[in-house]
Amino acid sequence: MRIATVLCVATTLAAGLGLASSADAQSRTFRIRNDGGSRIQFISDAPLETITGVSSHVTGEVNVDPSNLSASRGTVRVRVASIRTGIDLRDEHLRSENWLDATRWPDATFEITGVEGANELRPNQVTNVRIRGRFSIHGVTHDIVANARVRLIPLNDELRAAHIDGDVIRAQASFRVRLTDYNVSVPLPVRLKVANEIRVNVTIRAIAS
Repeated sequence: MRIATVLCVATTLAAGLGLASSADAQSRTFRIRNDGGSRIQFISDAPLETITGVSSHVTGEVNVDPSNLSASRGTVRVRVASIRTGIDLRDEHLRSENWLDATRWPDATFEITGVEGANELRPNQVTNVRIRGRFSIHGVTHDIVANARVRLIPLNDELRAAHIDGDVIRAQASFRVRLTDYNVSVPLPVRLKVANEIRVNVTIRAIAS
């Protein structure tokens, strides 16, 4: 009887470990490569001027279980010094210690802490979700919620022809931040040209590793 009990317990533990391994295997890592396939856009729409800053110097990784989107985690980074607005002098001011201080805080980051609005990600279908996370810039971090459209593209001949070697997650997200929340003060002389509220648009292409 004792031998049978021990065998039963051992079998149950083995099955449990097998199930755990199977569940863990469902989570996959997708890497955001600095290859121009991802982009972050910052838009300031002030009374006298609209300024758009863009960078394709985007890196990071996301861990996604397509059957359990809520468990998604990851980090997206952009080099502050790589942001371009179309005017070199303005870019220089943006990087300076009076604005974003790219020397002291070289990266802006978006840490993904969860996904809401959909349970799963089906291949080749656009899924609308809300991404919860923490946005950090200028040494300050705040919780944000971004509306996003996400698509999982399985590896195919078209991707191989584009020299992409794995499944792809493509996501487009948008959220708003206030400069003052991140200890960035807009000087009085330019407040009609630089808005305090900035719209951030993020497009990422992450490739399964």
